[in-house]
Amino acid sequence: MLKRLLPYLFLILFFYSGHTQNKIDSLKNILEKTTDSLSQLTILNTLTKELIKSNSKEKENYLKEYIKLASSLKEYDLMASKSRFLIQYYIYNGKLKEAKALSDSLLSYTSQFKKLDSEAHLLLKRAAIYFTEEKFTKANEDYKKSYDLFIKSGDSIFAADALFFSAQVSTDLNEFVDAVNSYKTASNLYEKLGDHGYALRAGSELISLYNVNGFLEKSIEENDRLIKKAKANKDFNANASLLGLKINAYSKQKRFDKVREALDKLTKITNEDLDESWQGYYSTFILVNELQYAINTNDLTKAKILLQQLDEFASSKQLPSYIETDVLNVKANYYAAIEDTKSLLPILEKLLFHNGGKTNTDVELKSRQKLADIYSQRGQFKDALKLYKINTKIKDSIYTNQKTNAFLYYQTEYETERRLRELIKQDAEIEKLESDKALVVTRRNYQFAGIIIFFLIAISFFYYRHQQKIKEQAYQNLLLNNKIATKSEEINGLLSETIQHIKSKERIAENLQKLSNETEGITLRSIIADLKADKLEDSKILVLKKNIETLNYEFLKALKQQHPTLTKTDIEVCSFIKIGLSRKEIANLRKTSMDAIKSTRFRLKKKLQLSKDDSLDDYIRTL
Repeated sequence: MLKRLLPYLFLILFFYSGHTQNKIDSLKNILEKTTDSLSQLTILNTLTKELIKSNSKEKENYLKEYIKLASSLKEYDLMASKSRFLIQYYIYNGKLKEAKALSDSLLSYTSQFKKLDSEAHLLLKRAAIYFTEEKFTKANEDYKKSYDLFIKSGDSIFAADALFFSAQVSTDLNEFVDAVNSYKTASNLYEKLGDHGYALRAGSELISLYNVNGFLEKSIEENDRLIKKAKANKDFNANASLLGLKINAYSKQKRFDKVREALDKLTKITNEDLDESWQGYYSTFILVNELQYAINTNDLTKAKILLQQLDEFASSKQLPSYIETDVLNVKANYYAAIEDTKSLLPILEKLLFHNGGKTNTDVELKSRQKLADIYSQRGQFKDALKLYKINTKIKDSIYTNQKTNAFLYYQTEYETERRLRELIKQDAEIEKLESDKALVVTRRNYQFAGIIIFFLIAISFFYYRHQQKIKEQAYQNLLLNNKIATKSEEINGLLSETIQHIKSKERIAENLQKLSNETEGITLRSIIADLKADKLEDSKILVLKKNIETLNYEFLKALKQQHPTLTKTDIEVCSFIKIGLSRKEIANLRKTSMDAIKSTRFRLKKKLQLSKDDSLDDYIRTL
C-alpha cells in the first residue's frame, strides 16, 4: 500500500515545495531518487508529458525508458498508450523504419492488452506510416481495423477520425463507394459528438467527391442539407464554401438561373458575415463566376466590364495565387467567346505548359480543346491531332471511372434497399412466429380447462349416484317398517296398508349439461437477389509529396520544434506553402478540394497564434 502511495507523495512534494528548479528538472531529480518501479513509472508518465509539451530533445530517451519499464512490469496497455507519442515522433522526423518496427513490435502484445483502444491507437499510427510510404491498401486496412476497435471500446471521436482518414485513402485508391460510405459515417459520428466543424468538413469532402465523379444531383442534395446545418451553427465560412461548391455543380449542369441565385447569396454572406481573411478570396471567386455567368448567358458587354473589374482588382490588391488558374480560365473563356485568338493563345499555353501543375483536369481538357481548335484553324493539323488524342484518352479514362463508380454506387444503394426488405421480411416472420406461439398457448389453456370441466362433471355424477343409493336404501328401510307396522296393527289392516302404499310411491328426480370450443390462425410472404462489386486504383501523385518533404527537411524540423501540436496535414500544407505553392496547387497535390485547404489554412493561423491581419504565407517563409 505504501509503495502505491509513494508517487502521489512525490507529486505533492513537487507541487508544494519551494524548489527553484523548473518542473522537468524537479521530476528528473525525483526519478533519480526513486527505487520503486511503480513509482518510477508514475513519475516517468508525468515527465514525458512535460517533455512532449516542451518539444524537448530528451523526450525520445525518456519515452523509451517508460516503454521498457512498463513492459517489465507487464503494464502492456500503459506501454501501448505511451508508445503512440514515440511513433509519432519517429514519423515527424522521417524515421519510418524505426516507427514501423516499434508499432509492429507493440502490436505483437495484442493478446496481452486489456483495453481494445490500445491496439486501435497502434493500428492508427501504423496506418499513417503506411500512408507516408505510399502503401495505401495496407494503410486503409489498418484504418478500418482501428475504426472497428474504437467503436467497440466506445471511443467514438477516434473512430470518426479513423474513418475520415480511411475515406481520404479510399479516394486516393479510387474506391469511390467505400470513400462515400466512410465520409457519410464519419460526418454522422462527428455530428453526434457535437463536432459540427469536422462534420461539415467531412460532408464537404463528400460533396467534392460527388462533383468529381459526376453525381451532381447527389452533390446538390447533400449541399442543401449541409447549408442548413451551417446556418444553424452560424458557421459562415462553411456556408460560403458550400455555396462555392454549389455554384460549380450548377455551372456543370448549365443551370444558370441557379448559378445566379447562389452567387447572390454568396455575395451577401461575403459582404456581411465573413472574416476579412476570407473576403479577398471570395471577392475574387465572385468576380470570376460573375464573369463566367455573363459569358454563359451571352452578355458579352457586361462580361467586358467584369473583366476590366477583375484586372483592376488584381492590380489594386494582391490577387490570391491559389485562384490564378480560375482567373486564367475565365479570361480564356471570354477571349474564346469574342474570338480573340491573339489574346487567347498565350493564356491557353500558360494553362497547359507553364502553370506548374496548377491546372485541374477539367480546365486542362477545355484548354487543350481550345488550343487544338486554334491549331486546326491555322492548318497545324499534326499538332491539333496530338492534342485531340490526349484529350480523348483522358476523357475515356474519366468516363470509365465515372461509369464504374456509378455502377458500384447504385449497386450499393440497391443492396442497401434489399437488406432493408430482408429486415422487414424477418420482422414479419418473427411476428408470425409470435402469433403462432400465442395460438398454441391459447389451445393448451382451452384443453386444460376442458380437462378440469370433465373431472368436475365426473365428480358430480359419482356424487349424484351415491346420493341416489342412499335414498334407495332409505326407501327400502321405509318399506320394511311399513310392512311391520301393517302386520302389527291388525285393527287398521286394509286402511293402513293402503295409506302406506300411497306414501311409499311419492319420491324420485335428476338433470345434465355439456360444453365445446373453437380457434383459428394466420400466414405471410417474401422476395429478392444480389450483385457484386469491383474497384479501381490510382496513386501516383504522392511521389512528388515525398520529394518536397525531403527538400524541406530543415524547415520541417524547425517548424515541429516551434509548433509541436501541428498535425501531419498541417505540416504538409506548411511545407507546400514554404516552397511557394498556391492553394490550388496544394489542393491538387493532396487530391482534395479547395475548401478543405481553406479550412486547413484557417485552422493553421489559429494554431500558429497569428492574428487576422498576419499573413500565413509570410510567417511560414520567415521560418
